[in-house]
Amino acid sequence: MCGLFFSGSQTIFSADLTLDESKSADLPEIQSLDTIRDAVKVFVESEQSATDEVSVLVKQLDQRLRLAYCIEPLATTWSPGSRSLGRVTVQVACSAPRPWRVHVQAVVTMMGTVWTLSRGVSRGDILSRDLLMQQEVTLGANNSAFVSLGTPVRDIDMWLGYEFAQRVNSGKVLNERMLKPARILNKGDAVVIRHRAQGLELQTKGVALSDAGARQQTQVRNSSSGKIIDVVVVSSGLVEILQ
Repeated sequence: MCGLFFSGSQTIFSADLTLDESKSADLPEIQSLDTIRDAVKVFVESEQSATDEVSVLVKQLDQRLRLAYCIEPLATTWSPGSRSLGRVTVQVACSAPRPWRVHVQAVVTMMGTVWTLSRGVSRGDILSRDLLMQQEVTLGANNSAFVSLGTPVRDIDMWLGYEFAQRVNSGKVLNERMLKPARILNKGDAVVIRHRAQGLELQTKGVALSDAGARQQTQVRNSSSGKIIDVVVVSSGLVEILQ
């Protein structure tokens, strides 16, 4: 409670405020735009691997923007459709006392190793290490290795054995759009069906019911029981029952 008392020509203010009123009086009315930008930077950095050398440049917000001060921690998420590298957009939201949300743009770059082709390949060629060279690049908004060609392949081991879906010239950065699982199983092929459980390994014979590539899921028919089984392709002629 704040009272005014008059004594002669002087006005005396009584500072008899409740604790809640005192706190409210100390709070700003408008959310600082810098706090919004800081929240975006912290969020983006937290979404990256701890080993990545990441640089985050958050774009300036319109200085005419007036948002009510948020008494709750700002909530940050990726905006719908945003990627996490390059030109990104982050949604910052407030829940109380007056809800609001804004979408803030930033540019995220990082140093990374990509793989380039040491020679040209044709559609259907199989990816192997002898085709590749490593190259250090800055991945980000204006880097053609990331933007125009699709996501560069960084963990090469999981892509070895895939086949090229298109012709690619020497020197090009290897990206995920170029590759597809190599077909190593054809419909009607005889296969060995492997089942592993509790340290035991059992095998039986079967027949493939569709074409499939390495590590792809497909179905086979058990030759003894006639039962159709969901499996994953391990190698040519070998499949494993899905756990």
